[in-house]
Amino acid sequence: MNIKRIQVKETQRYWGDFDGTLESIIVALQAELDAGWVGLEYDHEPYEDSTHYLYKFREENDQEYNKRVKQLEKEKAEKAKAKERKLQQLKKDLASLSDADKKLLGL
Repeated sequence: MNIKRIQVKETQRYWGDFDGTLESIIVALQAELDAGWVGLEYDHEPYEDSTHYLYKFREENDQEYNKRVKQLEKEKAEKAKAKERKLQQLKKDLASLSDADKKLLGL
């Protein structure tokens, strides 16, 4: 069976400095690129210092995959339960209709 794995975004705070010459900034960022990081994002939280994060993508591992599959199965079961509850409520509502109401609905 072929397992369909997703790409997980991994982040790490970037402690580098953006002060200095363009050459020194490029050299520092090139070192991060060589280490496998593919991008840099800016996180500006209100009332906190702004922060830069490096990011890269990797295939999810077995533990992450199993956790995601369990969560999907749980959500599927919850949806089925909700659908069953809704069906039961509709049956109750239908049973409580008068003959005139049923006729109006074409039942």
